[in-house]
Amino acid sequence: MNRFLWTSYGMYFLGGVNSVFFGAILSELLAHYNVSYTAGGTLILLQSIGFIVGVPLTAAFMRKHHYRFILSGSALLVAIAQFGVLGLPHFYVLAFLVILNGIGTSSLETAVASYVMELFEGRRAISMSRLEVAFGAGALCMPIIASVLIAAHMWRFSALLVGIFALVLAIIWQTISVSLQASPSEEGHMDARTAEAPVFKGAASKYGILMLFLLIIFVYVGMEGSLNSFLPSIFTTGLGTSPYFASLSTSVFWVAMLLGRLCIGWIIRHVSYERYLFASMLLGMALVLFLTQSGTVWLSFLIIFGLGLGLSGIYSITMVYANHTFPGMERTVTSAVTAFAGIGGAVFPFIIGFGIDHFSTQQVLWMLFGFSLLLFLAFLVITFSLNTIRKQSLSRKAG
Repeated sequence: MNRFLWTSYGMYFLGGVNSVFFGAILSELLAHYNVSYTAGGTLILLQSIGFIVGVPLTAAFMRKHHYRFILSGSALLVAIAQFGVLGLPHFYVLAFLVILNGIGTSSLETAVASYVMELFEGRRAISMSRLEVAFGAGALCMPIIASVLIAAHMWRFSALLVGIFALVLAIIWQTISVSLQASPSEEGHMDARTAEAPVFKGAASKYGILMLFLLIIFVYVGMEGSLNSFLPSIFTTGLGTSPYFASLSTSVFWVAMLLGRLCIGWIIRHVSYERYLFASMLLGMALVLFLTQSGTVWLSFLIIFGLGLGLSGIYSITMVYANHTFPGMERTVTSAVTAFAGIGGAVFPFIIGFGIDHFSTQQVLWMLFGFSLLLFLAFLVITFSLNTIRKQSLSRKAG
Protein backbone atom coordinates (compact mmCIF):
# COMPACT_ATOMS: atom_id res chain seq x y z
CA MET A 1 0.00 0.00 0.00
CA ASN A 2 2.87 2.39 0.76
CA ARG A 3 4.31 1.85 -2.74
CA PHE A 4 0.88 2.64 -4.19
CA LEU A 5 0.69 5.87 -2.20
CA TRP A 6 4.22 7.05 -2.97
CA THR A 7 3.84 6.34 -6.67
CA SER A 8 0.52 8.22 -6.55
CA TYR A 9 2.37 11.19 -5.04
CA GLY A 10 4.82 10.92 -7.93
CA MET A 11 1.93 11.04 -10.40
CA TYR A 12 0.52 14.20 -8.81
CA PHE A 13 4.01 15.73 -8.79
CA LEU A 14 4.07 15.02 -12.54
CA GLY A 15 0.63 16.64 -12.82
CA GLY A 16 1.94 19.77 -11.09
CA VAL A 17 4.97 19.87 -13.38
CA ASN A 18 2.74 19.55 -16.46
CA SER A 19 0.36 22.27 -15.27
CA VAL A 20 3.11 24.89 -15.65
CA PHE A 21 5.44 23.17 -18.14
CA PHE A 22 4.53 25.07 -21.30
CA GLY A 23 4.19 28.35 -19.44
CA ALA A 24 7.71 27.94 -18.05
CA ILE A 25 9.32 27.56 -21.49
CA LEU A 26 6.74 29.49 -23.54
CA SER A 27 8.89 32.49 -24.47
CA GLU A 28 11.72 30.25 -25.72
CA LEU A 29 9.29 27.96 -27.53
CA LEU A 30 7.61 30.86 -29.33
CA ALA A 31 10.97 32.37 -30.27
CA HIS A 32 12.09 29.05 -31.77
CA TYR A 33 8.95 28.76 -33.91
CA ASN A 34 8.90 32.52 -34.60
CA VAL A 35 5.21 32.83 -33.66
CA SER A 36 3.28 35.34 -31.54
CA TYR A 37 1.89 35.10 -28.02
CA THR A 38 -1.50 34.54 -29.62
CA ALA A 39 -0.16 31.21 -30.88
CA GLY A 40 1.20 30.59 -27.37
CA GLY A 41 -2.25 31.22 -25.92
CA THR A 42 -3.63 28.73 -28.43
CA LEU A 43 -1.17 26.08 -27.19
CA ILE A 44 -2.29 26.63 -23.58
CA LEU A 45 -5.93 26.42 -24.70
CA LEU A 46 -5.21 23.17 -26.58
CA GLN A 47 -3.70 21.66 -23.43
CA SER A 48 -6.87 22.61 -21.54
CA ILE A 49 -9.00 21.01 -24.27
CA GLY A 50 -6.88 17.86 -24.02
CA PHE A 51 -7.32 17.89 -20.25
CA ILE A 52 -11.11 18.15 -20.54
CA VAL A 53 -11.29 15.42 -23.22
CA GLY A 54 -9.12 13.12 -21.11
CA VAL A 55 -11.57 12.95 -18.20
CA PRO A 56 -14.48 11.07 -19.87
CA LEU A 57 -12.00 8.90 -21.77
CA THR A 58 -10.35 7.89 -18.50
CA ALA A 59 -13.71 7.24 -16.81
CA ALA A 60 -14.72 4.96 -19.68
CA PHE A 61 -11.42 3.05 -19.59
CA MET A 62 -11.61 2.67 -15.79
CA ARG A 63 -14.86 0.73 -16.16
CA LYS A 64 -13.23 -1.81 -18.48
CA HIS A 65 -9.51 -2.02 -17.74
CA HIS A 66 -7.17 -2.86 -14.85
CA TYR A 67 -5.81 0.02 -12.78
CA ARG A 68 -2.23 -0.77 -13.83
CA PHE A 69 -3.20 -0.30 -17.48
CA ILE A 70 -4.85 3.06 -16.73
CA LEU A 71 -2.06 4.47 -14.54
CA SER A 72 0.83 3.22 -16.66
CA GLY A 73 -0.98 4.32 -19.81
CA SER A 74 -1.58 7.87 -18.58
CA ALA A 75 2.08 8.29 -17.56
CA LEU A 76 3.16 6.81 -20.89
CA LEU A 77 1.01 9.33 -22.80
CA VAL A 78 2.80 12.15 -20.99
CA ALA A 79 6.18 10.56 -21.74
CA ILE A 80 5.38 10.23 -25.46
CA ALA A 81 4.19 13.84 -25.63
CA GLN A 82 7.27 15.16 -23.83
CA PHE A 83 9.73 13.17 -25.94
CA GLY A 84 7.93 14.52 -28.98
CA VAL A 85 8.28 18.11 -27.74
CA LEU A 86 12.01 17.46 -27.20
CA GLY A 87 12.38 16.95 -30.96
CA LEU A 88 10.82 20.40 -31.66
CA PRO A 89 8.66 19.10 -34.54
CA HIS A 90 6.54 21.15 -36.96
CA PHE A 91 4.26 23.57 -35.08
CA TYR A 92 1.10 21.64 -36.00
CA VAL A 93 2.64 18.43 -34.69
CA LEU A 94 3.58 20.33 -31.51
CA ALA A 95 -0.08 21.36 -31.15
CA PHE A 96 -1.10 17.67 -31.31
CA LEU A 97 1.54 16.78 -28.69
CA VAL A 98 0.20 19.53 -26.41
CA ILE A 99 -3.29 18.00 -26.63
CA LEU A 100 -1.82 14.54 -25.91
CA ASN A 101 0.02 15.95 -22.90
CA GLY A 102 -3.25 17.41 -21.59
CA ILE A 103 -5.06 14.08 -22.02
CA GLY A 104 -2.30 12.23 -20.14
CA THR A 105 -2.29 14.79 -17.32
CA SER A 106 -6.07 14.67 -16.79
CA SER A 107 -6.01 10.88 -17.03
CA LEU A 108 -3.41 10.47 -14.29
CA GLU A 109 -5.13 12.98 -11.99
CA THR A 110 -8.60 11.46 -12.51
CA ALA A 111 -7.43 7.90 -12.03
CA VAL A 112 -5.22 8.49 -9.00
CA ALA A 113 -7.85 10.59 -7.21
CA SER A 114 -10.59 8.02 -7.93
CA TYR A 115 -8.54 5.08 -6.68
CA VAL A 116 -7.48 6.99 -3.54
CA MET A 117 -11.14 7.82 -2.80
CA GLU A 118 -12.00 4.12 -3.04
CA LEU A 119 -9.03 2.80 -1.06
CA PHE A 120 -8.89 5.26 1.84
CA GLU A 121 -12.51 6.00 2.69
CA GLY A 122 -11.78 6.96 6.31
CA ARG A 123 -8.88 9.31 5.53
CA ARG A 124 -9.67 10.69 2.12
CA ALA A 125 -8.92 14.29 3.07
CA ILE A 126 -5.53 13.42 4.57
CA SER A 127 -4.59 11.37 1.49
CA MET A 128 -5.82 14.05 -0.95
CA SER A 129 -3.98 16.80 0.93
CA ARG A 130 -0.73 14.88 0.49
CA LEU A 131 -1.44 14.45 -3.22
CA GLU A 132 -2.04 18.19 -3.46
CA VAL A 133 1.27 18.85 -1.69
CA ALA A 134 2.99 16.75 -4.34
CA PHE A 135 1.14 18.66 -7.07
CA GLY A 136 2.18 22.00 -5.58
CA ALA A 137 5.79 20.85 -5.27
CA GLY A 138 5.78 19.95 -8.97
CA ALA A 139 4.28 23.30 -9.96
CA LEU A 140 6.89 25.08 -7.84
CA CYS A 141 9.91 23.07 -9.07
CA MET A 142 9.25 23.15 -12.82
CA PRO A 143 9.79 26.91 -13.37
CA ILE A 144 13.05 26.72 -11.38
CA ILE A 145 14.33 23.78 -13.44
CA ALA A 146 13.25 25.48 -16.67
CA SER A 147 14.92 28.77 -15.75
CA VAL A 148 18.25 26.98 -15.06
CA LEU A 149 18.07 25.17 -18.40
CA ILE A 150 17.05 28.37 -20.22
CA ALA A 151 20.07 30.17 -18.74
CA ALA A 152 22.26 27.31 -20.06
CA HIS A 153 20.56 27.51 -23.51
CA MET A 154 19.28 23.95 -22.99
CA TRP A 155 15.57 24.73 -22.42
CA ARG A 156 14.34 21.96 -24.75
CA PHE A 157 15.82 19.37 -22.34
CA SER A 158 13.11 20.31 -19.83
CA ALA A 159 10.90 17.99 -21.89
CA LEU A 160 13.51 15.22 -21.66
CA LEU A 161 13.55 15.36 -17.85
CA VAL A 162 9.75 15.33 -17.62
CA GLY A 163 9.52 12.52 -20.19
CA ILE A 164 12.02 10.33 -18.34
CA PHE A 165 10.21 10.86 -15.03
CA ALA A 166 6.86 9.95 -16.63
CA LEU A 167 8.36 6.85 -18.25
CA VAL A 168 9.81 5.68 -14.90
CA LEU A 169 6.38 6.07 -13.28
CA ALA A 170 4.77 4.08 -16.12
CA ILE A 171 7.22 1.23 -15.48
CA ILE A 172 6.81 1.34 -11.68
CA TRP A 173 3.02 0.99 -11.93
CA GLN A 174 3.49 -2.36 -13.64
CA THR A 175 5.21 -3.66 -10.50
CA ILE A 176 2.53 -2.55 -8.00
CA SER A 177 -0.28 -4.88 -6.95
CA VAL A 178 -3.07 -3.80 -4.62
CA SER A 179 -6.73 -4.65 -4.06
CA LEU A 180 -8.94 -1.66 -4.92
CA GLN A 181 -11.18 -2.07 -1.91
CA ALA A 182 -11.31 0.08 1.20
CA SER A 183 -9.73 -1.68 4.17
CA PRO A 184 -12.13 -2.11 7.14
CA SER A 185 -9.25 -1.18 9.47
CA GLU A 186 -7.26 1.52 7.71
CA GLU A 187 -3.84 2.34 9.11
CA GLY A 188 -2.77 5.86 10.07
CA HIS A 189 -4.61 8.99 11.17
CA MET A 190 -8.26 9.37 10.19
CA ASP A 191 -10.27 12.39 9.05
CA ALA A 192 -12.35 14.20 11.67
CA ARG A 193 -15.93 12.99 11.95
CA THR A 194 -18.28 14.64 9.45
CA ALA A 195 -22.09 14.41 9.36
CA GLU A 196 -23.36 11.22 7.76
CA ALA A 197 -24.13 11.25 4.06
CA PRO A 198 -27.75 12.33 3.45
CA VAL A 199 -30.42 10.03 2.05
CA PHE A 200 -31.75 11.77 -1.04
CA LYS A 201 -35.46 11.34 -1.72
CA GLY A 202 -35.23 12.09 -5.45
CA ALA A 203 -32.79 12.57 -8.30
CA ALA A 204 -33.51 16.32 -8.58
CA SER A 205 -32.19 17.18 -5.12
CA LYS A 206 -29.30 14.73 -5.44
CA TYR A 207 -27.98 16.06 -8.75
CA GLY A 208 -28.82 19.63 -7.80
CA ILE A 209 -26.44 19.36 -4.83
CA LEU A 210 -23.82 17.69 -7.06
CA MET A 211 -24.04 20.59 -9.53
CA LEU A 212 -23.43 23.05 -6.69
CA PHE A 213 -20.28 21.12 -5.72
CA LEU A 214 -19.17 21.26 -9.35
CA LEU A 215 -19.91 25.00 -9.46
CA ILE A 216 -17.58 25.49 -6.49
CA ILE A 217 -14.85 23.51 -8.26
CA PHE A 218 -15.41 25.39 -11.52
CA VAL A 219 -15.16 28.82 -9.86
CA TYR A 220 -12.35 27.93 -7.44
CA VAL A 221 -10.00 26.40 -10.01
CA GLY A 222 -10.78 29.30 -12.34
CA MET A 223 -9.82 31.77 -9.61
CA GLU A 224 -6.64 29.88 -8.77
CA GLY A 225 -5.64 29.70 -12.43
CA SER A 226 -6.34 33.40 -12.88
CA LEU A 227 -4.21 34.30 -9.86
CA ASN A 228 -1.40 32.10 -11.18
CA SER A 229 -1.53 33.80 -14.57
CA PHE A 230 -2.26 37.41 -13.74
CA LEU A 231 -0.94 38.24 -10.26
CA PRO A 232 2.25 39.80 -11.75
CA SER A 233 0.12 41.90 -14.12
CA ILE A 234 -2.11 43.03 -11.25
CA PHE A 235 0.96 44.05 -9.22
CA THR A 236 2.55 45.84 -12.19
CA THR A 237 -0.51 47.80 -13.34
CA GLY A 238 -2.18 48.31 -9.97
CA LEU A 239 0.81 48.98 -7.71
CA GLY A 240 3.42 50.12 -10.22
CA THR A 241 6.00 47.51 -9.22
CA SER A 242 8.79 46.40 -11.56
CA PRO A 243 8.07 43.26 -13.67
CA TYR A 244 10.79 41.30 -11.82
CA PHE A 245 9.44 42.20 -8.40
CA ALA A 246 5.84 41.64 -9.53
CA SER A 247 6.71 38.11 -10.73
CA LEU A 248 7.55 37.20 -7.13
CA SER A 249 3.85 37.48 -6.28
CA THR A 250 3.15 34.13 -7.97
CA SER A 251 6.01 32.49 -6.07
CA VAL A 252 4.72 33.90 -2.77
CA PHE A 253 1.23 32.60 -3.58
CA TRP A 254 2.49 29.09 -4.41
CA VAL A 255 4.80 28.86 -1.40
CA ALA A 256 1.80 29.73 0.80
CA MET A 257 -0.36 27.19 -1.04
CA LEU A 258 2.26 24.52 -0.46
CA LEU A 259 2.61 25.37 3.24
CA GLY A 260 -1.17 25.36 3.61
CA ARG A 261 -1.45 21.94 2.00
CA LEU A 262 1.23 20.59 4.32
CA CYS A 263 -0.95 21.65 7.27
CA ILE A 264 -4.26 20.28 5.93
CA GLY A 265 -3.43 16.71 6.92
CA TRP A 266 -3.21 17.80 10.57
CA ILE A 267 -6.12 20.27 10.51
CA ILE A 268 -8.59 17.87 8.91
CA ARG A 269 -7.96 15.32 11.69
CA HIS A 270 -9.55 17.81 14.09
CA VAL A 271 -12.02 19.78 11.97
CA SER A 272 -14.92 18.44 9.87
CA TYR A 273 -15.07 18.99 6.11
CA GLU A 274 -17.92 21.49 6.48
CA ARG A 275 -16.15 23.65 9.06
CA TYR A 276 -12.89 23.62 7.16
CA LEU A 277 -14.53 24.74 3.91
CA PHE A 278 -16.64 27.37 5.69
CA ALA A 279 -13.55 28.91 7.32
CA SER A 280 -11.41 28.69 4.16
CA MET A 281 -13.97 30.29 1.88
CA LEU A 282 -14.81 33.03 4.38
CA LEU A 283 -11.10 33.81 4.88
CA GLY A 284 -10.48 33.79 1.12
CA MET A 285 -13.37 36.16 0.49
CA ALA A 286 -12.18 38.53 3.23
CA LEU A 287 -8.59 38.58 1.92
CA VAL A 288 -9.67 39.30 -1.68
CA LEU A 289 -11.74 42.17 -0.26
CA PHE A 290 -8.66 43.47 1.60
CA LEU A 291 -6.66 43.19 -1.63
CA THR A 292 -9.11 45.52 -3.38
CA GLN A 293 -8.34 48.13 -0.70
CA SER A 294 -4.58 47.59 -0.43
CA GLY A 295 -2.43 50.38 -1.82
CA THR A 296 1.02 49.23 -0.71
CA VAL A 297 3.23 46.52 -2.17
CA TRP A 298 4.25 44.84 1.09
CA LEU A 299 0.70 44.69 2.42
CA SER A 300 -0.40 43.18 -0.91
CA PHE A 301 2.34 40.54 -0.68
CA LEU A 302 1.19 39.71 2.87
CA ILE A 303 -2.42 39.41 1.68
CA ILE A 304 -1.36 37.16 -1.23
CA PHE A 305 0.51 34.92 1.21
CA GLY A 306 -2.58 34.71 3.44
CA LEU A 307 -4.75 34.05 0.39
CA GLY A 308 -2.52 31.13 -0.61
CA LEU A 309 -2.83 29.66 2.88
CA GLY A 310 -6.60 30.19 2.95
CA LEU A 311 -7.34 28.73 -0.47
CA SER A 312 -4.85 25.85 -0.29
CA GLY A 313 -7.29 23.10 0.68
CA ILE A 314 -10.53 24.14 -1.02
CA TYR A 315 -10.10 21.95 -4.11
CA SER A 316 -9.11 18.72 -2.34
CA ILE A 317 -11.55 19.04 0.57
CA THR A 318 -14.44 19.95 -1.74
CA MET A 319 -13.67 16.83 -3.78
CA VAL A 320 -13.55 14.72 -0.62
CA TYR A 321 -16.74 16.27 0.80
CA ALA A 322 -18.56 15.64 -2.50
CA ASN A 323 -17.46 11.98 -2.46
CA HIS A 324 -18.56 11.71 1.17
CA THR A 325 -21.98 13.16 0.25
CA PHE A 326 -22.53 10.67 -2.59
CA PRO A 327 -21.23 7.28 -1.36
CA GLY A 328 -20.83 4.66 -4.07
CA MET A 329 -20.39 7.32 -6.77
CA GLU A 330 -16.66 7.92 -6.22
CA ARG A 331 -15.56 7.49 -9.82
CA THR A 332 -18.44 9.55 -11.23
CA VAL A 333 -17.97 12.36 -8.73
CA THR A 334 -14.18 12.47 -9.02
CA SER A 335 -14.31 12.44 -12.82
CA ALA A 336 -16.89 15.25 -12.85
CA VAL A 337 -14.84 17.29 -10.38
CA THR A 338 -11.70 16.88 -12.50
CA ALA A 339 -13.59 17.83 -15.68
CA PHE A 340 -15.09 20.99 -14.16
CA ALA A 341 -11.67 21.89 -12.78
CA GLY A 342 -10.30 21.72 -16.30
CA ILE A 343 -13.13 23.83 -17.71
CA GLY A 344 -12.76 26.45 -14.97
CA GLY A 345 -9.00 26.56 -15.51
CA ALA A 346 -9.59 27.24 -19.21
CA VAL A 347 -12.50 29.73 -19.00
CA PHE A 348 -11.61 32.00 -16.09
CA PRO A 349 -8.14 33.13 -17.21
CA PHE A 350 -9.81 34.29 -20.44
CA ILE A 351 -12.38 36.28 -18.44
CA ILE A 352 -9.77 37.86 -16.18
CA GLY A 353 -7.42 38.50 -19.11
CA PHE A 354 -10.24 40.31 -20.91
CA GLY A 355 -10.91 42.28 -17.73
CA ILE A 356 -7.28 43.37 -17.42
CA ASP A 357 -7.35 44.57 -21.03
CA HIS A 358 -10.61 46.54 -20.70
CA PHE A 359 -11.02 47.48 -17.02
CA SER A 360 -8.95 48.94 -14.22
CA THR A 361 -6.99 46.73 -11.82
CA GLN A 362 -9.42 47.71 -9.06
CA GLN A 363 -12.37 46.52 -11.12
CA VAL A 364 -10.62 43.21 -11.89
CA LEU A 365 -10.04 42.67 -8.18
CA TRP A 366 -13.73 43.32 -7.53
CA MET A 367 -14.51 40.68 -10.16
CA LEU A 368 -12.35 38.22 -8.18
CA PHE A 369 -14.19 39.22 -5.01
CA GLY A 370 -17.51 38.52 -6.75
CA PHE A 371 -16.28 35.04 -7.67
CA SER A 372 -15.14 34.38 -4.09
CA LEU A 373 -18.57 35.51 -2.85
CA LEU A 374 -20.22 33.11 -5.30
CA LEU A 375 -18.08 30.29 -3.87
CA PHE A 376 -19.17 31.09 -0.33
CA LEU A 377 -22.86 31.39 -1.22
CA ALA A 378 -22.82 28.08 -3.13
CA PHE A 379 -21.30 26.37 -0.10
CA LEU A 380 -23.93 27.89 2.23
CA VAL A 381 -26.70 26.59 -0.04
CA ILE A 382 -25.14 23.10 0.02
CA THR A 383 -24.84 23.16 3.81
CA PHE A 384 -28.43 24.40 4.32
CA SER A 385 -29.83 21.89 1.81
CA LEU A 386 -27.99 18.90 3.26
CA ASN A 387 -29.10 19.79 6.80
CA THR A 388 -32.69 20.08 5.59
CA ILE A 389 -32.52 16.71 3.80
CA ARG A 390 -31.08 15.04 6.91
CA LYS A 391 -33.84 16.52 9.12
CA GLN A 392 -36.53 15.37 6.69
CA SER A 393 -35.00 11.89 6.67
CA LEU A 394 -35.05 11.77 10.48
CA SER A 395 -38.68 12.97 10.52
CA ARG A 396 -39.71 10.21 8.12
CA LYS A 397 -37.98 7.61 10.32
CA ALA A 398 -39.61 9.01 13.47
CA GLY A 399 -43.01 9.01 11.79
